[in-house]
Amino acid sequence: MEEEQRRYVGIDLGKREYTMAIIRKDGKMNIHQGKTSIQGRGALYNKLEMTDKVALEAGNLAFIMAKELMERVGCEVRILNAAKLPFIWDAPTKTDKEDAMKLAHLVEERRDEKLPIVPLPSKQELERRKLLAQYRREMNGRTKMINLLHVLFVHQGHTTVVRSNLATDVKRIQAIELLGGQEREEAEWLLRHLALYEQRLQELKVKIHQEAKTDEDMKRLQSIAGVGPIVAFGYVAHVGDGSRFSKGAQVSNYLGFVPRLDYSGTIRRQGHITKHGNGYVRGLIVQAAWSMVRSRQGGSLKERFMYVTGFQGKSKKKTIVSIGRRLAEMMYSVLKNKTEYEPRPWNGPMDRTALLAEKALCA
Repeated sequence: MEEEQRRYVGIDLGKREYTMAIIRKDGKMNIHQGKTSIQGRGALYNKLEMTDKVALEAGNLAFIMAKELMERVGCEVRILNAAKLPFIWDAPTKTDKEDAMKLAHLVEERRDEKLPIVPLPSKQELERRKLLAQYRREMNGRTKMINLLHVLFVHQGHTTVVRSNLATDVKRIQAIELLGGQEREEAEWLLRHLALYEQRLQELKVKIHQEAKTDEDMKRLQSIAGVGPIVAFGYVAHVGDGSRFSKGAQVSNYLGFVPRLDYSGTIRRQGHITKHGNGYVRGLIVQAAWSMVRSRQGGSLKERFMYVTGFQGKSKKKTIVSIGRRLAEMMYSVLKNKTEYEPRPWNGPMDRTALLAEKALCA
């Protein structure tokens, strides 16, 4: 297709309204606004042509509209990572019109290789992400209720009661016998809410575990020490089968495990990790890394962790994040190769005999 024969479209989405900028074939720009309702989206699609190239910022509504655009209009759609569009977020004047115009100019001026494109998830991946997000919300709600319950004990001076004493329904019923007055009444109210949270969590956990037992990719991931059903489910929900990534480093970048880089002349500095992508999945992988380094089948990553923290004396919390990054890449390799994980020893910077000898000299 001749580039001058197509239009470029940027759509800025709000909760209820959208702003669309269209760069016409003659180079002039038209601005349209409307509602994001089903009827409003239908009116938007009627303004577009099959030869258009459309850009939207990533989000749940953007994913829905991208599929509708491809089905009803047949145009090209690019979902862009908003976190990698600083010229939009850092602009001195930020309006819906300005954002839509910049998105339109972006797809006009840059090739796809230069765009921060977010892969369009499949219907199954979207459903899995919704299930995982609901599980996270229920977990957060349960934690909040337990914290509120713990505060009641502190208010009446029962400082020996800790949160672990409130982890199960049986323990909570026993613990609230210590309370009296208004705190006792509020505690009983919180127990009823906690019962509902835990009931829903159990229902969601059953769904996740059932799918983790039947899905071949999730079963392969669970062959890795420390990776359980929820970690495997979350990884597959957001990374998929790994086919849209060409190497493990891209997965690390997608999940936000890579460090920020700062270049100044010949100086190259590494900062904290970018934390792009889904923070809950990244947290699950770090939890899995902790389980791995404590497991007998931890393999090379466990040995690397022991070397870096024990011999080099580096922080365990910082090191476990780097182990999480390597674990995410290892999980990608398992999915890509369609094979189960086999623990292997770590080929570190020196053999173990030399390592022990040098450590003894330093003691």
